[in-house]
Amino acid sequence: MLKQLRIQNFKCFPSLRLPLESLTLLTGFNAAGKSTSIQSILLIAQSLRSGNRSAKLSLNGPLTRLGSPGEVLYSGSGQVLFSMGDDSHEIEWLSEAEDRAHGVALRIRQVEIADRNGHNIYKDPEFLEMLLPANANSEVMKLVGRLRETIFLSAVRTGAFDVFPSPEDPLPVHADVGIHGEYAPWWFQRFLDEEVDETRCNPSDQATTLRRQFNAWANEFFPEAQGNVHSIEKTNLLRLELRIGDIGEWRRPSNIGYGLTYAFPIIVAGLLAKPNQILIIDSPEAHLHPAGQSNMGRFLSQIAAGGVQVIIETHSDHILNGIRLAVRNQNIDPGKVLIHFFNQPGILSVETAQVVSTLVDSQGNLSEWPKGFFDQSEKDMANLAGWG
Repeated sequence: MLKQLRIQNFKCFPSLRLPLESLTLLTGFNAAGKSTSIQSILLIAQSLRSGNRSAKLSLNGPLTRLGSPGEVLYSGSGQVLFSMGDDSHEIEWLSEAEDRAHGVALRIRQVEIADRNGHNIYKDPEFLEMLLPANANSEVMKLVGRLRETIFLSAVRTGAFDVFPSPEDPLPVHADVGIHGEYAPWWFQRFLDEEVDETRCNPSDQATTLRRQFNAWANEFFPEAQGNVHSIEKTNLLRLELRIGDIGEWRRPSNIGYGLTYAFPIIVAGLLAKPNQILIIDSPEAHLHPAGQSNMGRFLSQIAAGGVQVIIETHSDHILNGIRLAVRNQNIDPGKVLIHFFNQPGILSVETAQVVSTLVDSQGNLSEWPKGFFDQSEKDMANLAGWG
């Protein structure tokens, strides 16, 4: 499991160290660095996927598009550092811009691999295999392998389309439903009658196939919701159909509502992801009723408890409370949950931390509740009552 993330001179951060857990929730003010933290992982992941042996980090690819080096380097800096580690190793990539204005990649100038026995430093590499020197050991290779297989779902997901594509890569990353969720129907059809890990199964249905478990979890957001997929003859396209109830008619997504189509790829990816695979979701609450948002928090908690590393970016207090309830109901161990609150950039000072990390106890209580942390409802109600 990825346990820590460290970046220097990347976008808004001169320096940031972020511990990670089985379930990590990123929240806070807009433009405070939540997406930047995620993009550092995506940048490494897409460079690993490219298969390019050159010592470069691709800024624009299938997972994230960041523009030119000048757009991603912290003001006045010439180098950027990314460091990621698990319980046994930490890998540090130090890169620089060769062309700030027109370049499309950062050149890696140094790779440092640290373990309990010390550090190995490789300077000015010309070629790298999986962003590592040729003599990297198997445990380090496993770490970069997990980074390569990161699944990312953006806040802008494919909505009520009539047809959906198949992956272009003949060997796609397992359970990678696409950043917009566009490949979720393909994965759903491919594994429709395959068994789902029992630790991720909804207790309302004893059957453990993907079809039955999708329906069981979808029912948490939309009562009696069901999904089905058909291939379109002589094409690589698929048609997604949804319905409410066993006797209801199968309908195209545009006639069933955005909430279910936005939740569809999250459920599919969560149920299919491999143990230790990283699943990053931006705004899982999108288009869901507050009750559905709370249940989404519970679903993602169970996916994390089942061995998938889940990282969430959210502005939803209902997602947070769903996770807190999952802890209280013993669906996930409190030690596996970590919450990071990103403070408003304009108010940062010596006394104000850029990121406040919050723990959850066994009753779902939070160790910190900084100003601006899901307190707007209370402020608005106070104003409406004439107390503000």
